[in-house]
Amino acid sequence: MPLDCTIHHVIKARMKMFSFIVVSALIALTPAFGGFSERKLEAARKSAEKSGKLIAFVFWQDYWDPNCPKCVAQVSANNNATKSAIPRSNVVMIEIDKGDKDLDKLPACVSPHGNLPRVIVTDSSITQVVATLPGAPDRKQSREFEKKVAEARGP
Repeated sequence: MPLDCTIHHVIKARMKMFSFIVVSALIALTPAFGGFSERKLEAARKSAEKSGKLIAFVFWQDYWDPNCPKCVAQVSANNNATKSAIPRSNVVMIEIDKGDKDLDKLPACVSPHGNLPRVIVTDSSITQVVATLPGAPDRKQSREFEKKVAEARGP
């Protein structure tokens, strides 16, 4: 085998190994960056106070039977309806999934219990609730929710 081919195979093997290591590291670190944490809460509070925005706590609905296409479609539709109802220009979002830890660190005005999906919008200091969206909204509920959030934020 010529020397050029051997070098080419060695380089190719090392590139594959490097790619595998990078992908493995990303998969391993994903849980560390996803979900709710007290650090994310403080970052959201600082960002909201600095920008004058409100804080939206978004509780996502989880798939109760991931093997059922009808169930998956319904949950996805509920989550998408909720997501589209959130006026992102007026809020800093904190997303909360079913298995998130540190839910005991939620502020007193934000209850971890209730319908899913749902959105609880608080003032930037996270002391009082200014708007809620319980469950997946229809168009009318979405407009009312957006109006409440816009009024609470002010001009």
